[in-house]
Amino acid sequence: FLCLLMVLMATAFQLTDHEIPRTWDLESIHHSHLPPPDTTVRVSYAPEAYYNDLPEHVIYKTFPVYLQEYEKPGYLDSLRQLEPEVAFDPGQLKTREDWIKAGELVFNWPVAYTPINEKVGRLNRNLFRGGKGKFTPDGRYLVNRYVLQEKGRLLVGSLSCASCHTRVMESGEVVPGAQGNGFTARPFAEAVQAGKIPYQALQTAQRQLHYAPWAAGRPVAAAGANAFADHLLAVPAEMNDRQGTGQGHPVTVPSLIGIKDIRYLDYTGLMRHEGPGDLMRYAAFNQGMDMQTAYNGFIPGGKNSFSERPASSEWKHPFGYVGRRYSDAQLYALTQYLYSLKPPENPYRFRKATLVRGERVFRQAGCVTCHTPPLYTNNKLTPANGFTPPAGHLKAYDIFNVSVGTDSVHTLYTRRGTGYYKVPSLRGVWYRSAFFHDGHLTQLHEVLDPKRLQPDYVPTGFKPPHRPTMAVKGHPFGLDLPDEDKTALIAFLRTL
Repeated sequence: FLCLLMVLMATAFQLTDHEIPRTWDLESIHHSHLPPPDTTVRVSYAPEAYYNDLPEHVIYKTFPVYLQEYEKPGYLDSLRQLEPEVAFDPGQLKTREDWIKAGELVFNWPVAYTPINEKVGRLNRNLFRGGKGKFTPDGRYLVNRYVLQEKGRLLVGSLSCASCHTRVMESGEVVPGAQGNGFTARPFAEAVQAGKIPYQALQTAQRQLHYAPWAAGRPVAAAGANAFADHLLAVPAEMNDRQGTGQGHPVTVPSLIGIKDIRYLDYTGLMRHEGPGDLMRYAAFNQGMDMQTAYNGFIPGGKNSFSERPASSEWKHPFGYVGRRYSDAQLYALTQYLYSLKPPENPYRFRKATLVRGERVFRQAGCVTCHTPPLYTNNKLTPANGFTPPAGHLKAYDIFNVSVGTDSVHTLYTRRGTGYYKVPSLRGVWYRSAFFHDGHLTQLHEVLDPKRLQPDYVPTGFKPPHRPTMAVKGHPFGLDLPDEDKTALIAFLRTL
């Protein structure tokens, strides 16, 4: 009995006394970050004092945004009558379940706010024409949330983790953490076309979001407001023009389900993932602190020709929001929530003989070398075409020194570049609809179709608006399999 009591007391202690890592620990940041592919690039992160001086987010209770056709009469007025309610209180978090629930609040907390009006936040079904973006069967637009920080003043909040990493399934089920598919760029694109957003301001923002000093000579997307709007409309909802990526080269939104087992974060393996602290730091960078990182003296969120950091109380992200930081407790709660995420129920059912054959093909074709069970990834990095790993990298990082030949722009010529791509996990491919980091393909059978290597191929995913056809090169594995083996392999993959 005494032993049992001691075990229960120890368990209770572990649940109530979480050891929260320090987010902005420069030693840990330097350890986790991989260097740029150009060895002459000097990278300097914001000092700890700068980070600590940023105001912390106060996370209030938020409310769903509905399309106009679904919104109940008086809904907004009823929200304005409520008293603001602080929802995140670390003093109340005692158990693992408490931390997970609190992390869900952080996951859904918007970092950018706009006063509500008829043009902002008042979405309607027409903006989703063409199949770009999903909303729930009851009309919720999951990319945005209403925020009430003071009574009577309702704001439209955006750019939460959930904005990109929430999926609406064909069944209507909402899956947090999955590859997102909710965003519609049409309101922004139409504002650009109408001249409501000055093109000069867009050019400045594009420089902040995408410029990399070592890739200054690389071609960028077509110039002009209309060309920019056309690009926005061509990007599928499962992709975005993420900060630090190549201009005109959007990337697919990754699934966060199962991230606890993944050893490198970002498509390029930009940061090592050895525990909650690394994921906390990755989240901090992605919600704005990468804009205060200096690359050969260029600071994306800087002033005076991007060479000087603004005061921590003055800087604004190019998306328009004031720079703030999450508290360590908030980011730790976020990691606990992300680690807890589960995939949706798999609706696919196949004959046992088909699955047996598919798994045999998976092994005999050598898929297991990179996509090793049970994680269906070997958790290693593969060099991109044109990059030779330095000798020191082979000792410092987990590298499978074979290139799969996919487009190398994202990892060689962007601020997120490392020279590598990580081997992705195949778990959950059945509920994704954008494949490879560049999202040109939307179906598993396309990945195995040799026709995609030809210049006259018309991909079903992202295609630059000025290119009617294009080859989707790289990852040649499985292209020569017999059709029956491909069918069985795809069936097997859809069960993972």
